[in-house]
Amino acid sequence: MIYAEAGNKFSKLAIKDASPIVAGYFAVSFVFGLMCINQGLPVWLPTLISLVVYAGAAQFSFLALVSAEAGVLTVITTTLLINLRHMLMSVYMSEHFEKRGFSNKFKWLYGYGLTDESFAYHSVGINNDNIDQHYLTTFNLSCHLSWVMGSLFGTLTALYLNEVISFDLSYALVAMMIFVLVSLANTFEKVLVALSSIVVTVILMLLFSSYMNIFIATFIGCGVGICLKKKRS
Repeated sequence: MIYAEAGNKFSKLAIKDASPIVAGYFAVSFVFGLMCINQGLPVWLPTLISLVVYAGAAQFSFLALVSAEAGVLTVITTTLLINLRHMLMSVYMSEHFEKRGFSNKFKWLYGYGLTDESFAYHSVGINNDNIDQHYLTTFNLSCHLSWVMGSLFGTLTALYLNEVISFDLSYALVAMMIFVLVSLANTFEKVLVALSSIVVTVILMLLFSSYMNIFIATFIGCGVGICLKKKRS
């Protein structure tokens, strides 16, 4: 009984904490559903992709590649490179889950729902007593559900209302990422880590355009964070 009450408490907290991401995910996946139908893809495809793939950058890249008539191997390789950073995030979270004694079954479940935004929130507060398996599962499930529902509503809107209403929500993903960054950069060290990643990204984009730029900037930002942590200790 006590365990159930604790789980319910953490689940409510997770829904509250996830609400900004839920709103952002719905808007972004809504655009994805619209674009899929506008490009002539099957009605069932946007929702299925959002349910199975659940990766914003990869899904929009898929659309671009499909419109360019790219081959299957190109689509798979591009998706792999875009999501390569998730390997680093998964390793980091897995080590903390091991310390907390979380089950292997939960690790697989969490890995399926891991995104940039969920990692940003959970990696900061993973050692907080309020963050347990109930919290993490509810958080990720809320985000994923909003992503799927946004795709579904975007699909239906493209089918029935696209000729009546004009939508421009291309800013949604950027706005959501800025919110997450600002909300988490609450110390001087975190601000330095964020700024170093931003500066590296801008420099790399000026030199050459590649999906690897995000991975490289993330790696350097992590290095800066490690150096600052060692210096402080």
